[in-house]
Formats: sequence, C-alpha cells, structure tokens
Amino acid sequence: MADQNKRKGKKTVSRRVFLEEESTSRTSKKLLVDLFETFMRAKELEGLRPRTLSDHRTTFRYFLSFLKCKYPSIQYVEDTSTDVIRDYIYYMSKEKQLWDDHTQASVRDRTNKKGLSPFTVNIRLRTLKCFFKFLIDEGHILHNPAARIKLLKTEQDTITAFSKKQILDLLNQPNQRTYAGFRDYVLMLLFLDTGIRCNEALGLTKKDFDYEQKVIKVPAYLAKNKNARILPLSKKTAKALSILIKENSVFEDIDIIFLSNYGTKIDPSWVRSRIKKYGEQAGIKDIRVSPHTFRHTFSKFYILNGGDAFTLQRILDHSTMNIVRKYIQMNGEDIKSQHHQYSPVNDLLKD
Repeated sequence: MADQNKRKGKKTVSRRVFLEEESTSRTSKKLLVDLFETFMRAKELEGLRPRTLSDHRTTFRYFLSFLKCKYPSIQYVEDTSTDVIRDYIYYMSKEKQLWDDHTQASVRDRTNKKGLSPFTVNIRLRTLKCFFKFLIDEGHILHNPAARIKLLKTEQDTITAFSKKQILDLLNQPNQRTYAGFRDYVLMLLFLDTGIRCNEALGLTKKDFDYEQKVIKVPAYLAKNKNARILPLSKKTAKALSILIKENSVFEDIDIIFLSNYGTKIDPSWVRSRIKKYGEQAGIKDIRVSPHTFRHTFSKFYILNGGDAFTLQRILDHSTMNIVRKYIQMNGEDIKSQHHQYSPVNDLLKD
C-alpha cells in the first residue's frame, strides 16, 4: 500500500517509444530523381541487361514528364501518392497524344489519336511499380504508393503464326546466289527450326555450333534470362549453317556466324527490316512479318507435330507455362485438325 501511495499522481508510461521509428520519420525528404539513380545503380549491379536498364530510364522519364505537366510541385518521393499514380494511368489511357514525345516533328504530327494501348500502359506501370517496391525493400520510404495499383486488363495475345504456305513463300524470297540472300535464308531457317530470339541468333559464334551433334548452344550472356540452353537442329538447318560458316572464312579472324557483306555484326533492326521486305515481296498481308512471328510459328507447329509443352518451355527459355501458352495461338483449322486426329470417338468407334 505504501508503494502505491508513492506512485500516486506520477506520470504513467504505457506506450513504448521506438527510437528507430522516430529517427526514420524525421529523415529529410528525398528527391525522386536521386532515388531513381540509386535504384538504377542497384539494378546494374544485379546484372540487368543494358536494354532493360535503358527501358527503366525511358519509362521513368515519361513519369517525370507527366509530373512536370500535371504536378509540377512534386519533386520528392514522399509527395507521390496513389492518387497521383492513378491520374498518371488515366492520362496515359485517355489524354496522352500518340507520338507527342517523339524527337521528329513529322512523326509527332502523324496522328491526333489519344490514349496508349493497355499493353503499353502496363509496360510503363510495371517499371514504376518495380521502382517503388525497391524503395520499400531498401527502407527509403515507409509507404508504397503503387502497392494497390493494378495493371489494366488486356486482350489475350493475338499474335498469329505463319501458315505453311506463307513459310514456304518467305523462304523462297532470298536470292541464295548472293551471300546476303543465302545468309538471310539460313537465318530464317534457324528461326523456324529453333524459335531462337533474334538478338541471340545474331550473337552466335562458330564455337556455339556443333555440326556432329546437330545443336546450337545459346550462351548465358546471350540469353534474355541468362539461362544457357541447348537447341537441337534439323539436318537441313545444321547443313545450311555449316555451309554459311565455311563461306564466312573469307573474313579473317571473325567468329560471328551471321555477318554483313563487310564482315561486321548485324543489327537486329536491320534483320527485321529485311524480313519485313521479304514478306512484302511474298504478298503476305494481315500478319506481322518479323523474327518474333517465326518464334510463334515454331511454337505452334512444335505442339501440332506432337511436341510437349514442358520441353517447349525449356527451348523457348520462358519462366512460366503461362507465357508459353501465349505463344501457341491456333486458328480454327488447327483445332479441327487436332480434334480429328485425337478425338476419342474417332479412335474408339472406327467405321
């Protein structure tokens, strides 16, 4: 009872004071641009490819441009709220004029159409969400303004594959009596036979090709996901690659397989323009004629010809089966043909 009388009237403490939380709340505000540079340095150390790093910079520049126009007072990361990001989504989807940020005036004036596609909006959102998640994980901010932001709904991937006739028409376009024509023919064969990415194919060297085993090895430094993988080759493709490598011997001390007429490495954009031109010559319309369409074509025919999806996932170097599914776009005739071949009724109740 005496102890209780001594405590009577004195201040009582019931809640703890966490000095770490207090010091964190009192830290000075941090500039968005400064924290983005911290983010970029970390991603570079993680080994992200130069193109991925460049994409991060480009999409962040779009966000800063929006803030400068709509919220010029926002310079600090703590001032960026969920509502601001939602306004950014609305701006991209409804208000942004296409090509208005292009460097060439002729391109900027090409159209008055406003609003980016949901696919493009989601690309920019993903990188922004990645940035803010990094800031949370690293303790730079206490609240993630992008945490509750959801990606826009998009239509299912509708990139179609070439038909058999279109494939044959494309392969007939290069003039194989010329070095460039034969090289393009071999490159399209490789696309069709393996589903290899354009950047990967153009980086292949002679040591990556094994004629005896009929395989191509895609080194980890070339692969998009940094996973080295082995791609089996048909006899026809392996033979064509062997001939091309022998013809490359006119260029001394060059190991790259696919070269320009001058013995230099080829740029992917140049390959895309060449293949697009072949598509125009073949009269192929209503389908994108590109190296990536060859990748879809390989995927579809691999499954139609009896290949399993799990092996296809390894060949394509995809992390999830969901991505593989998007590469297998079958039309009505494909489905009818597969049904006729594998229907239980046709198998069990034969006439």
